[in-house]
Parts: sequence; C-alpha cells; structure tokens
Amino acid sequence: MATEKSNSPWVWVFLFLMLAFFAAFIIFLDQKLVGNSVSTPVEKQDQDRTKPTFDFYSILPDRKVEIPVSEAEQEAIKNPSINKTSGDQALLQVGSFQDSEDAERLKAELAFLGLEASVKPAEVNDDIWHRVQIGPFPSETALSRAQNLLLENNIKYVQRSMPQ
Repeated sequence: MATEKSNSPWVWVFLFLMLAFFAAFIIFLDQKLVGNSVSTPVEKQDQDRTKPTFDFYSILPDRKVEIPVSEAEQEAIKNPSINKTSGDQALLQVGSFQDSEDAERLKAELAFLGLEASVKPAEVNDDIWHRVQIGPFPSETALSRAQNLLLENNIKYVQRSMPQ
C-alpha cells in the first residue's frame, strides 16, 4: 500500500495568503509606530509652552499659613508646667490569687505573650494574696501595647499607679 499525500494547491495558496497578510500587518504596525513617534514631540512641545511653570523654591518662602490657637493652648505654651503629668508610673494588675501556683501559672502565660510579670505577696484581711502585676512602664506607648495585648487575649486587668 502506498501512502498518498494530498498536496492540494489550495493549501499552498492559503498558506501564502496568510503569510502575506501577516507581513502586511507587521509593516502597517511599523508605519503606525514611526508615525506616532515623529508627531509626539511636536505636540509635546506645544503643550509645554501653554503650561505655566512654577519655581518651588521662590514661591514657598513667600507663603505663610496662620494656624488658629485657642486660649487654653496659648496658656499651655506660655506655662509648660501645665503639660506635665504626675510622677506616678502605671502598673497593670492582671490577677490576685491565694495560691501561689495559680499566680505563677498566669505569670507564665503572660511570658508567652511577651509581657514580663511579677508576683508580689500582699496581706489582705489577715490572708496572703499573690498579685500578678506588669510594669512599671517606661512610656505611654509601652503601657498601651501591654493593654492591647491583654485585651486581644481576653485577659482582664486593673490599672494602678505606683508613686515614683
């Protein structure tokens, strides 16, 4: 049995036409890009001439902005001692237990959260209670961070102040 190849002339004509259309399309795109690149700078120059130009460094020093200040703020500016906070530092008490093991367990949980706690014994009504406390905090930011961590982990706390 001999295999017959069907080399119809129409297949070759179709392939030749496809190749010709592809070449024409490439030439068309090339002409379109060349035409756009030549006309763009001329249009851009015309647009640049119509736009106003500003020199940032010459305009900025002439600008002045008046900010209204209330009387209370003016008094605070004149007398800085008004803005000072009391000398107390904040502590957060997260628990109070009669059993020291419970207090140590809570201290370990807080350590896993990244908070350094301490257990301090206190005598209340002739009983010894073990208070779990965090702090004192060096800044308001550290205090806020600790409060947010406790709230996120559903741990209740009481904020106390410790005189310096």
